Amino acid sequence: MNSVSDLEIYQRFAAMAEELDGMAKRGGSLIGGTALSTACRTLRGMAAAIYEHSLAVSEEDGLPQ
Repeated sequence: MNSVSDLEIYQRFAAMAEELDGMAKRGGSLIGGTALSTACRTLRGMAAAIYEHSLAVSEEDGLPQ
């Protein structure tokens, strides 16, 4: 079974959020735009959580948390 690194997940979520943000900015219906914006914020939040809990470097020891 292939494992996926935290970095790969972070990068994918960030890329998906950028894509959804671009779609939301291009327009569409109010409902569609709201759904895309909400999904974008959700993905950015998940990416931020991965970064903060797994990829961020601790100021104390210089190692990932």
